[in-house]
Amino acid sequence: MSDVGDAKANSQPILPLAVAAVEDYIWYVRDMPAAASCVLLGKSRLYAGDWDGNLRAWDGDGEQLWHSEAEDRVERMCGASDAAPPFICATAGNEVNCLDAKSGEEQWRHTLIGSSDLVTCSNDGDRVLATSSVYEIELNDFIESTCWRFDGNGSIVRQDTFEERPWHLLLDEAGYATMGLGRPRCGLMRQTDEESNHLAIAENDPILCGATSEGLTVFGHASGLVSVLGEDGVSLNDLDDSSEESVHVLTSDGELTIAGGDDGKIRALSSATGKLWDSDLVSSLDECAIAFDIQGDKSCWLATWDGLRATIWVLSSASGIELTKFSDLPRVRALTSRDDRVAIGLDDGRVLLFNKELFERRLSGTQNGDESDNLADPKRSSLKDRLRALRK
Repeated sequence: MSDVGDAKANSQPILPLAVAAVEDYIWYVRDMPAAASCVLLGKSRLYAGDWDGNLRAWDGDGEQLWHSEAEDRVERMCGASDAAPPFICATAGNEVNCLDAKSGEEQWRHTLIGSSDLVTCSNDGDRVLATSSVYEIELNDFIESTCWRFDGNGSIVRQDTFEERPWHLLLDEAGYATMGLGRPRCGLMRQTDEESNHLAIAENDPILCGATSEGLTVFGHASGLVSVLGEDGVSLNDLDDSSEESVHVLTSDGELTIAGGDDGKIRALSSATGKLWDSDLVSSLDECAIAFDIQGDKSCWLATWDGLRATIWVLSSASGIELTKFSDLPRVRALTSRDDRVAIGLDDGRVLLFNKELFERRLSGTQNGDESDNLADPKRSSLKDRLRALRK
């Protein structure tokens, strides 16, 4: 990861060279019955959930594999790719649902206390963890949360209830679950099969979000601090405190972290050296992801919302330079990446899948002024026809 040096020199509002048409860049688009609320990328499949509890899966070519229904809005999803058979878990309404990843057949479901929130699982499927929270309307706040620990068959291993709501949940290889907490106590909650303990650290700085990748966990705080979970699993180390704006959105790939919030300002942070660059996207940041390389550097995908329409920005991780952007879109409700793909869920129910090869080809053609995409080339024409067919 290269350091661009003077971060202030890279903190000006981004001025786009051109606005691209998202339809020209997507590999395929599929429709959910209601607003897409969650997307998950498997090794080859795409999974999506919506506000009405619909769950669908498609293969790499966009063919629908199955459709299932949960109780209510799909909040989060995770997958156990090494389980036998592989499965996905989804939190929806006040339940956690476990489905066969290939067929969509329900393996088990469990009713939780309050609304279901976060979910994670071990790759082998031996443990599934979910959180739920109880919201008190008169207090306009959450009054208690529960972390549920299940085995792969859906039997409860243990459950622990506490005052704070967890805003990030991770399960490490040793079986320790770690949760980043909001008020009143803040700090971290640790849970194993045998016990649960609160860690009184960062007591006056609520955690609002978090991300875990490649063994590294980062947290975003109300104070604007971005912290890193220590190797001991019980401490927090400061990564960057250059902003006083609360961090509401965070993503990391283990080397690079992107953090932002309601003010539209984003920070790119190296896990080794700290801040790389920052930029002002003007509007509130809703979602972000670090994705496949473009022109030799990782790409940063960020979705903003101005109160009326959404914009998807694609920036270079090396400097924050804009590669392209897509404007005038419905609100982005979900954004994720894996290997050579990016998936996005929109408020109008559309689920967009981007593929690295096609995206780079289209971006290169636009930058070279080839707006026609060289339709005289039979291979290009065939690809266009295939894309049109897939979008129907």
